[in-house]
Amino acid sequence: MSQAAAGPNRQVREDHLGASTFIEKGWYLIAQGEYPAAENALGTALGLAPSDLRAKSLLGWAVMRQGKYDDAMTILNGVLSIDPANGMARANLGYVQLRLGLVREAEETLRLAVQQSRDPKAALYGNFYLGLLHSSVSDCARAQDFFAKSIALGPNFIEAYYELGRAHWVGGDEAAADRVWSEGNSANRFSLWGRRCAEAMRVVRAGLEPHGFS
Repeated sequence: MSQAAAGPNRQVREDHLGASTFIEKGWYLIAQGEYPAAENALGTALGLAPSDLRAKSLLGWAVMRQGKYDDAMTILNGVLSIDPANGMARANLGYVQLRLGLVREAEETLRLAVQQSRDPKAALYGNFYLGLLHSSVSDCARAQDFFAKSIALGPNFIEAYYELGRAHWVGGDEAAADRVWSEGNSANRFSLWGRRCAEAMRVVRAGLEPHGFS
């Protein structure tokens, strides 16, 4: 092999096909709420294809849901610097801003994510995160509207049922909360969020406050 071929400017071939298996595994694990395992899978994907933006965006998501907000912000801003139209990265950036207490910035980011996105998943999560934002400032009515929009976009998104029920409960409508949690549990009773819906019903009937998880 010539020195030129082996030099520092030699282009490294990326294995996007091999990475795709780990990207899909990472997304599955995120959906199951197994964020550390998702981070590991997506790290493997990026080892095979370092430039893959979907893997980077999902990695930001997995890191974000572990509470590592500074790391997540760096990853997501990196994705958006290359692909400003990446709606899922922008929606997750809005969630990070919310968790860092940057409520005004988060609302602007999330509204832009919902408006610009051609990705149905980004619209779903953008509306969901806007629901969380309005819950955080005790605007229960608007929170309920955004959670309902996310459920309309993804009827199997059980986490949104949980948070919609919680928003009804905080707003003083326990009957509506019980109904929504029952619907969420019936939609997927064996999932993590389906079980949490059932637990919320038991907790409220015992006169206690349902936990916030999202």
